[in-house]
Amino acid sequence: MRKPRPEARTFLTHLLSRGLADDRYEIRRYKSSGGEVRPVPTGEKGGRRSKRVTASRRAVREMRPARDELIVCTGLKVPGSGLQLWGEHLVWGKMLCR
Repeated sequence: MRKPRPEARTFLTHLLSRGLADDRYEIRRYKSSGGEVRPVPTGEKGGRRSKRVTASRRAVREMRPARDELIVCTGLKVPGSGLQLWGEHLVWGKMLCR
């Protein structure tokens, strides 16, 4: 198996069962550090809970994860729609080692 070059900008896209069938998506970001995948805080505080981050279908199509990032986009109105974007360090470090 060929290993990617250090400067490569590759990532894995995993479509959920219905793909991009919704108009708006909730965005959750995770970072990998020290062998663990942890959620990234949104930074926007509204009241007692942090506000959820949403994006349009067009913005979701144009998203690119960092090398150590996982982005999960889940449809708001259509259940089972969305996608996951895995950075190359997560793909080569977590998925292919198993």
